[in-house]
Amino acid sequence: MGGWSGPTVHDGVIYVGSRDGRVVAINSTTQSQQWDYPIPSTTIYTTPIVDSDLVYVGTYSGQVLALSTLARGEGLPFPQLRYGEWEWYCPIENAKSNAIVANLAMTEDALYLASSNGRVYSLDKGSGDENWKREDIPVLTGNAEKLWTSPTVVGDTLYISTYDGHIYALLLETGELLDWSFQSEAGFASSPVIYEDNIFLGSFDRYLYAVKIGSDVPMWKFPQEKPAGNWFWASPVVNEGIVYAGCLDGRLYAIEAETGRKLWEFDAGNPIVSSPVLMDNLMVVATESGNVYVIDPETGSGERIENRENDDKSTIDAQIRAPICAREGLVYIRGEDNWIYVVDIGKGELSWKISLTIEE
Repeated sequence: MGGWSGPTVHDGVIYVGSRDGRVVAINSTTQSQQWDYPIPSTTIYTTPIVDSDLVYVGTYSGQVLALSTLARGEGLPFPQLRYGEWEWYCPIENAKSNAIVANLAMTEDALYLASSNGRVYSLDKGSGDENWKREDIPVLTGNAEKLWTSPTVVGDTLYISTYDGHIYALLLETGELLDWSFQSEAGFASSPVIYEDNIFLGSFDRYLYAVKIGSDVPMWKFPQEKPAGNWFWASPVVNEGIVYAGCLDGRLYAIEAETGRKLWEFDAGNPIVSSPVLMDNLMVVATESGNVYVIDPETGSGERIENRENDDKSTIDAQIRAPICAREGLVYIRGEDNWIYVVDIGKGELSWKISLTIEE
């Protein structure tokens, strides 16, 4: 099974988790691997996050690691292997799995994670010490007890969505469950996105929900008349009162955040697994088939970035299921073939690519 870890770009270095359980750092200037850190017997589903000189990552074997981004030892070549600043193991605690599948959330002092053991944790960023754990999230038994969506932090509150259709609010400092929660008849597929005291997220009933914090009924569901052709698996993006939601039915929808009214839709022709990204005045969306589209967020008109080597092929030669990252006119994509692809939006072409696989 291929991991869905997406790339993160920080100070000219690309950090990503590989299919064979390594955290890899790639120098974007030299377009070469700078270092890697192998984590035995695991897969990495989470996208690394970077703060100062540490890169944080969670693993399917239940670990959270903080790795130094700095070279060790003066006068020595840049080492292949990074030393772990700290490592924390998520306890099983009578659960079938302690896998960390959802991305970590970060504040100035702490990391927050949801685990397959049904618990939410807060860790100290500097030491890895456990600040608190929430072990009584009231979810159903079976697959619904797994927390596979990412927590979202707004102010002093942490929001969690669950596969059994709940949204919970936790006090950031202590993990205490707040009085308000929301329950839907269907489970939530995507992580919560908050905009102006409203939560937007996709559900397994093929609707996108808008929920006002504090309310027990949805503001609206989209589409308004009948369900979409498939799930809204990826988290939506909200900007200037417009919700941009990619769907597994192959369409990107622009929706008025206040009313749920559809403004436009763009048919990409293939499931959209990863969230769209805004870059300057453009919307970039990638499909599972490997195509990358550039779309005008006001009108919904867009064009596919062609494969310059073969017009009949997708933009990149791999499926795209991981989150994509946009920086300064470039889009960084981790393909399911375990390569990193860098697409230049201004030039409308693939700029360069590099394999994450170790040659034997």
